[in-house]
Order: sequence, then structure tokens, then C-alpha cells
Amino acid sequence: MTRQGSGERARNTLADLERAFDAAVAGIDAEVDPNRAYEGATELVEAVRRLFEASAELRAHSAARLFKEEQMSLAGLADRIGVSKARAAQLIKTAKSADEKQGAATEEAK
Repeated sequence: MTRQGSGERARNTLADLERAFDAAVAGIDAEVDPNRAYEGATELVEAVRRLFEASAELRAHSAARLFKEEQMSLAGLADRIGVSKARAAQLIKTAKSADEKQGAATEEAK
């Protein structure tokens, strides 16, 4: 058994996710009852929306982690990740907001 790096595991998992999406689409397309097809498509949209939101938050967190660990300026971060300085600032703000929400939820759970 070979050992995979985390990047390779992530790429393989993303490929699995794409195959699962394609299978869901095929299943919905094959549904003969249009009401059930619509319900399935709606469930798929909601699932993809949740995945998108979680992915966007992960991206922002990863940008903030890079910003903090490499102690770079916003301009440096923007250049590194290929976005505008304003977008880099948005990513940092999104990550900070998500961290604050998580901190508040942790405090409430205590």
C-alpha cells in the first residue's frame, strides 16, 4: 500500500466528488416522475450550495493562514494568490468572521 500526501488525497477525493455529482445528475435525469426529478434537482442544488459555502470559507481560511504564517502584506498576499488587494482583504475578513462565529459557538456550547 502506498502512502499518499495530503494534496494527492485531496485531489483524489475531489475527483470522487465530481463522480458523485455526475451520478446524482444521471439519476435525476433518469427519473421518470417529473415531480421526483424536480425534488432531486432541488436537493442537489441545496447540497452543492452547502459545499460551495464551506469551500469558500475554507479558501478564505487558507488565505488567512498563508497571510499570518508568512507575515506578508495584503499586497503580497494578493500577488501570491492571484487576486486583487481588495479581494485579499475580503478573504481575510471572511476568515476572521468565520473564526469569530466558531469561537462564539464554542463558548455557547460550554
